Amino acid sequence: MDETGGLLVLTAIPEERRPIARALAAAGARGRVRVVETGDGSVLASRGAREAIAAHRPSHVLGAGVAGGLSPELAAGELVASERVLDAAEEAPPPDPELLARVVALPGIRPGTLLSVVTPALTAVQKAALAVRAAGAASAGSPAAVDMESAAWARACAEAGVPYVILRAISDTADEDLPGYLAGCMDAQGSIRRAAVASGALRHPGSIPALLRMRRRVAGCGRALGEAIAALAGTIPRA
Repeated sequence: MDETGGLLVLTAIPEERRPIARALAAAGARGRVRVVETGDGSVLASRGAREAIAAHRPSHVLGAGVAGGLSPELAAGELVASERVLDAAEEAPPPDPELLARVVALPGIRPGTLLSVVTPALTAVQKAALAVRAAGAASAGSPAAVDMESAAWARACAEAGVPYVILRAISDTADEDLPGYLAGCMDAQGSIRRAAVASGALRHPGSIPALLRMRRRVAGCGRALGEAIAALAGTIPRA
């Protein structure tokens, strides 16, 4: 494949990148699509997206990863495409309407609002508060989800003049609580420190079943994202 052009897929973590790359390879689409891991959190996501766009000069960008559900109707594993993207400060530049239409035409994908935050939303109470913020920007009846990178990716694409859309799979629902110590496992750039998560699990062994359940959920989300992106890849023009 040429070094530039075509579809660029942005992911945050290895658990998102690897199943997407496997699905593209199995579908024979890997050579037409580049999959890049930017790092998690807004700082790394912003820098990684800008570097990847500059290096590959894609015709289109698709952000992909897991998210927490803010709307009660979103079940674990459901896929939500970015009808709107915002963070605590403002709404991000909008996704490309044609690309969004291509994504939501695939089976099982719903348009919705993605809200990016600096620290993970770990409790149902936190998610309920964020749902109020997202509801102010959402279309009537549109579901909302929370993540940490979508707004940074959206701004990087807009600055480069590249059409984008973001696809998220729900890893935890609006009414689920995650282990509270995860909030203290972030570094100065907003990235989750895995060693700190492991240490927290050892200090709080009762949280281990929840972590294992989340690990299985993330794996399932990765497979669902990979299948959807493989189906989408063939419909995206190279330039």
